[in-house]
Amino acid sequence: MIPFSIPFKDRLAIKQKPKQQTKELPMLELGQLFAPLVSGFLLIAFIFISALAVIYTAYDYRRLFNQHQVLVRQSDELRIEWGQLLLEQSAWGANNRVEVLAEQRLGMKMPKANEIRLAIDE
Repeated sequence: MIPFSIPFKDRLAIKQKPKQQTKELPMLELGQLFAPLVSGFLLIAFIFISALAVIYTAYDYRRLFNQHQVLVRQSDELRIEWGQLLLEQSAWGANNRVEVLAEQRLGMKMPKANEIRLAIDE
């Protein structure tokens, strides 16, 4: 109840419910609306690009590793061939073989001890 000691027009103001004041919402600018969308899109784009970079790096590593294995295999084959060529060279250049070929093809012979002459440069 409203006490009667308050003047009439003040009593009327008390009886009436105050109107609810609505706050006006500020207008959002276009940049405020699209900033989260743009940043989300950029984040997804960077994730996608980094995923592609990881895929490419893995592919490149496998390709280079395969190429390395091929080169190691070729290196091993070349080392084996080099060893065989060294053995063949030592066989072809053996002293007794050269001596036999010199006697057969060129008619050369080992000189006797009294036929050996020593040349001294004075």
